[in-house]
Amino acid sequence: MKKNIVKNGIQLLAILLLGYGTLMAQHNHGSHNHGGSSQSHQPPHGGQMKEAGKYQIEMVTNLFLKKDQLSFYLLKSNLKPISNEGITGTITIEYKDGSTITDTLLANGDDHFVAQLKKTEPFTCTLKIQVKGKIVSAVFSHSGLGSNTANVYTCSMHPEIKQDKPGTCPKCGMKLIEK
Repeated sequence: MKKNIVKNGIQLLAILLLGYGTLMAQHNHGSHNHGGSSQSHQPPHGGQMKEAGKYQIEMVTNLFLKKDQLSFYLLKSNLKPISNEGITGTITIEYKDGSTITDTLLANGDDHFVAQLKKTEPFTCTLKIQVKGKIVSAVFSHSGLGSNTANVYTCSMHPEIKQDKPGTCPKCGMKLIEK
């Protein structure tokens, strides 16, 4: 009887160890933010992301709007937007033709800033944001509308939403489709 208990115990231990090994082999390491990994993060609003100190800044462009064509989100390392309360910033836009405009970023909603474009041609913009007494900055480039006006992405539920690149609808989160 003692032999059977020991034998059954060993078999049970072997089964548990094999099961644990199988479980660990199925563990998805890609969903974690392990330090030193080379994984890239998807911008939460479909824009371009740049590192700015301990933050990320995302620029979302919508050149089809008459105003607020540029939106900027200051993001934590987990890509969650930071409240724009008490945060100020400036933007300097340099167009392909050499003209330059410097303006103050305008808070919009409670988690992002907007800026206006004067032209739809290619540009480079330098963003400077003051957060907790420190300046963080990032430089973005955009190709403008140029000859690439054939690509228009819109939401099937909100046809008034139009963007020049794929992304998600800011109203409902649905994937934008190409028109």
